[in-house]
Amino acid sequence: MSPFVGYGYGLPKGVKYLLISNVAIFMLMVLLPGLIPIRTFGLVPAAVNSGFTIWQFFTYMFLHGGFGHIFWNMFGLWMFGTELEYNWGTRDFLKFYFVCGIGGGLLVWLTSFFGLSSYLGATIGASGAIFGLLVAFGLMWPDRMIYIFGILPLRAIQFVMIYGAIQLFQGFTRTGGGVAVFAHIGGGLTGLIYLKWGWRIQIYLEHFVRRIQRRRFRVIKGGRKGRDGEDQRHTNERDEVDRILDKIARQGMDSLDDRERRILREASDRKRNQ
Repeated sequence: MSPFVGYGYGLPKGVKYLLISNVAIFMLMVLLPGLIPIRTFGLVPAAVNSGFTIWQFFTYMFLHGGFGHIFWNMFGLWMFGTELEYNWGTRDFLKFYFVCGIGGGLLVWLTSFFGLSSYLGATIGASGAIFGLLVAFGLMWPDRMIYIFGILPLRAIQFVMIYGAIQLFQGFTRTGGGVAVFAHIGGGLTGLIYLKWGWRIQIYLEHFVRRIQRRRFRVIKGGRKGRDGEDQRHTNERDEVDRILDKIARQGMDSLDDRERRILREASDRKRNQ
C-alpha cells in the first residue's frame, strides 16, 4: 500500500459517479444560468424554516460557485475518497459521504440561529462531505504523508487537526471570508461520531440479529445426503465473520489484516448477490 495519498488506485464506482454528477451539474450551472436555482437547491436556513425545504440538506452538496470551488472539492474527493471506498465498499462509502454532507448542512442550519452562519444566504458545495472523508482518512491512516501544495509534508492526522482548528477559529471569530466553515466543521464532526460510535452500534446490532437467527435455526437438521458438511462449512464461515465484526467493534477497521478484509469482502459480496 502506497505511503502517499491518492496514488496507485483507479477510480472506484462511487467516487467516479460523484465526480461525474458534480461536474455535470456545475457545467449546467455555467452554460445554462438559472436552470438550477441556487436558492431552491442550495441550503438556505430561512427557507428550511419557512418552507420546510429539507431536500436542500442533500442537494446543496452538488452545487458549486466557481471553478476553484469545485476543483478543490473534487480533488479532495479523489484524494481521500478513493482509498476509503476501496476499503469500505461502494455502499458504505456513499452512505458515509452523504451522512457527513447532511451533517455539515445541519450544523450550518443550527448555527444560523446564533448568527454564526448566514440565515438568508445559500450554502453550496461538497466541502462538508469532503472534510468528513478527510477525518476518516486521518483516523484510519494517521501516519500517511500529505504534501501541502506538493511541498510541506504533514502526517494525515496532523493535517486533520490543523485544518480543523483553523476552521473552528474562523467559524467562531467570523473570519471565514464568506466560506461556510460550519459546513466543514459539521461534516468532520459527523464523520468522527459516525466512525467512533455509529458503525459500532450497527455492527453490534447486525451481530446480535445474526446470533439470534443462528440459535433459532441451528436445531433444524435433515436434508439431502452430504448437506451436513456444507452446513458446517457455512457455520464456520459465519463464525469467522462474527469474529471479524467483533474485532472491528473493539479495535476499528484498521486492525484487520489482509486475510480478514478479504473474508469480510467476500461475505459482503455473497450477501449482496443473494
